[in-house]
Amino acid sequence: MSNRIFKYGLLAPAFLLVLATTIYPLIRSFWISLHNWDLKNSADMGSFVGFGNYLRAFSDSQFWNSILITLIFTVFTVFLTITFGIVVAILLSKEKRILAYLRAILIIPFAMSAALIGYSWRFMLNSDYGLFDKIIGFLIPPLAKTVWLGSPQTAMIALISVVVWIWLPFISLMFISGLMGMPKEVFEAAQVDGASRFRTLIYITLPMLKPIILIAAILMTMFSLKAFDPIVTLTQGGPGSSTEVLNFLIYKTGFKYFDMGYASALGYILALITIVFVALYMRKLVKGDDWN
Repeated sequence: MSNRIFKYGLLAPAFLLVLATTIYPLIRSFWISLHNWDLKNSADMGSFVGFGNYLRAFSDSQFWNSILITLIFTVFTVFLTITFGIVVAILLSKEKRILAYLRAILIIPFAMSAALIGYSWRFMLNSDYGLFDKIIGFLIPPLAKTVWLGSPQTAMIALISVVVWIWLPFISLMFISGLMGMPKEVFEAAQVDGASRFRTLIYITLPMLKPIILIAAILMTMFSLKAFDPIVTLTQGGPGSSTEVLNFLIYKTGFKYFDMGYASALGYILALITIVFVALYMRKLVKGDDWN
């Protein structure tokens, strides 16, 4: 009995820390979401409205716009990051010394602050003196002097590019680990049977990478749904509300308009969306070979 108490005693500080920093804020924010609380009018929590804030979201055009923007942003970010991650992994997964150095360099963008990357891209996409703008204009002359953050389409392209740039090293390293851990005998047998590189990729490499692809999709979906720093530093939800994802709408509602009850409700809606996506992914992952 004393050993059991001792074990729980060792775990108590960690449990109290989690309780204070995670569980209590979750409970408190859910309680706030059930109230009408406008900080502009009062520092005290307002009247109890039940699920009124949640019902309000479904009749709010800004909410539905942010849902659409979030869906577009998430789908393209996840797809492009995983696609480019696989390409980079195939190029860098060979057993060569120079590639080992390149794999080490690959982590640099991931190690940088997301806010710093956002500000850097904002500067480099400037149509007057931006480096990226000059490079794109040189390679594709019709795009010269494009105001990348001035139209909804190009602003979304720029935002997706930044997030892909941030997470590509991490996802690439996941796929590199998976490729380097694959049995070489399978590929040697395919080569002996006369399979081309393309058929080997489609019928051997990608099927063996399926579990890692699914895990990468789970992580990238979560990262995309909670993306905040690049949006604040690069587009600030603009132009207009063309890049205003749900996470940024929550921030704006709570810390610009000080509608804490509604912001808390939007936060829980975003959490529910994330849970649904992750649950679907996990169901596929647990099924293993039956998920086709």
